Amino acid sequence: MNHLRPLFHGITLAALLLPVAFGAPANAQEGGHLTLQDLLAVEPIGESALSPDGQTIALTRSGQIVLLPAQGGWPVPLTSTQGSKTGLAWAPDGKRIAYAGQGSIWVVSASGGAPRRLSNAPAGGGDPRQATDRQPRWSPDGRWILFESGRRGANSLLVVSADGSTTSFLTSAKQEAEDGRWSPSGDQIVYVTREKEYFSGCLNLLRFDARSGQAAGEPIKLYTAPVDRGGGWAIRGAVWSPDGKTLATALENSGWSHIYLLSSEGGEPKQITDGSFEDEDPQFSPDGKSISFLSNRGLLEATNLWVIPSSGGEARQVAKFDTPGITSDPQWAPDSRSIYFNRQSPVETSDLLMQKLNSSDPPKYLTATTPKNFSAVAEVPERVTWTSKDGRQIAGLLFTPRGSKPGVKLPAVVWVHGGPEGQDDFRADVWAQYLAEAGYVVLEPNYRGSSGYGEAFRNLNVEDPNGGEVDDVALGAEYLVSRGLADPARLAIGGGSHGGTMTAYMVVHYPDLFAAAIELYGVVDRQLFVERTNPPSSVRWMMKMGGPPSEKPEVYRKANVLLQVDKVKTPLLVMHGEDDPQVPPANSALFVKALREHHKTVFYFTYPGELHGFSQPAHRLDAWQKQLAFLEQYINPKYGTTTTSTEKVVFPGSDKQANSHNEEK
Repeated sequence: MNHLRPLFHGITLAALLLPVAFGAPANAQEGGHLTLQDLLAVEPIGESALSPDGQTIALTRSGQIVLLPAQGGWPVPLTSTQGSKTGLAWAPDGKRIAYAGQGSIWVVSASGGAPRRLSNAPAGGGDPRQATDRQPRWSPDGRWILFESGRRGANSLLVVSADGSTTSFLTSAKQEAEDGRWSPSGDQIVYVTREKEYFSGCLNLLRFDARSGQAAGEPIKLYTAPVDRGGGWAIRGAVWSPDGKTLATALENSGWSHIYLLSSEGGEPKQITDGSFEDEDPQFSPDGKSISFLSNRGLLEATNLWVIPSSGGEARQVAKFDTPGITSDPQWAPDSRSIYFNRQSPVETSDLLMQKLNSSDPPKYLTATTPKNFSAVAEVPERVTWTSKDGRQIAGLLFTPRGSKPGVKLPAVVWVHGGPEGQDDFRADVWAQYLAEAGYVVLEPNYRGSSGYGEAFRNLNVEDPNGGEVDDVALGAEYLVSRGLADPARLAIGGGSHGGTMTAYMVVHYPDLFAAAIELYGVVDRQLFVERTNPPSSVRWMMKMGGPPSEKPEVYRKANVLLQVDKVKTPLLVMHGEDDPQVPPANSALFVKALREHHKTVFYFTYPGELHGFSQPAHRLDAWQKQLAFLEQYINPKYGTTTTSTEKVVFPGSDKQANSHNEEK
């Protein structure tokens, strides 16, 4: 359950993809007012794929594929079909693009025309997010497309011929396989498997017969990662060197994620980066001389693009910025002289950039997606630290309203990320920016269990639910009060997924600290969760709890908020998607039932058709409106408004989008 970065929809393509010549978007201007509709209108750059000749970039925008000149220019729509499109992959000859959509693998000509469906199997059982065909990758000769599918209930690797006439499974029905990648010669595939016994992942090599489209023999295990005791880390795949002799991957064998090289014939991995920071996502340059990677070295809540010689050596940062941000999805140009990548920051939504290597020129922005209303009010948060109960230093990001006066104590919201192996970082956080612009102090704590700070910190919450992690957040709220920023009588807490779990923990562990709590699709009964969630999530959380409920009854009892609702004093707003495959909706339903049986104040809304989080724009807007109404009622009241409602909290739109469960019992 990584912390959620919602998809934003609703702004026109032309408004988002206006190219600019050089440098970052203009500095934030004075004035302006951010609205919830503005938040929905934010649509940062999604997936992108550079063509084999390096001349064209395929992008996903508003559910369609558009083509953009690699040096910048006006985007040209390629598709107009229904449904979102993911996993863009150019054919080796640059004439076609494969993608996943409507549960199938498709191919569309880069020169236009109707897409052709290559696979059309019914979705498998289990988690609907992984039940269909996805992640296509072309073989080097262009004859086959490798893809992932959950059509058998477990995640499998398959190939389909470029004309769609032949489809074959490459992995067994019992094996969870993912992240398959072709060797440069096209006769081997490296991929990752995860089972309960080796949950942190195993790299496997499969030989492929291009004539029959079948696996040639049994897979070979190249490397099995040591098991992370908290279950929160796993191998994310490996990439081939251009000569096919070496694989690069990120491993956590040193206690931090770093780049390792592994012979394609197996053996011990060779570590080529080191330090108290996280290095991830290695990519070989086409000439094989260098490896690019992403790293949070220098500032653990930000990432930048780095390059290191492929044999190891000194790494150097290749794109530098004045404002800290998050870099992702690097892609080498065919000539190995430049790298394309995505970047966002607190004051910029995600854009596509290009950096020339061995050049003093700044990165070139190829798109400009930041709406004016956002750039006019967005500010860079302050990185702050405080000391938890056990003396451990905890970091977080602090947003304060513009123009707030010293000594004036404001309403404050502690917004907790999910995962718990997520991390609040220097990204374009529209909800935090909105709350700050609306007059709230906002703190985003990176409590123990968060990613970005090494294995030891991430596993401090193993077998300690509702313990030290809760103290970390509570001390963060008290830090706001001690600095004179927040009114101690007007503190609120909220979050989604494990952030919702933390909210539930907080109102029973620190019942007098917060005046309002927003609990979104969180877990209140971990035993119920491991019984009803998807299999990988169940295994992972039993590892984090130290074992199954039968072996660790006290740990599960400590995590069971349902047994502690008599302690609750804080009014709660609870929201959940009705089709959530990650956190069973019964968690929220039973939580609300228990709260009402104990005569606690709680408001409860569910959203039809939603999975883990709220993805439909109308639902997201409705949820935001209700959360704001709730906060205004309990920590930031407005005076002089007119309403004929007899309800304590006037929730806007409750008859339009959400299913309300607030009738009198």
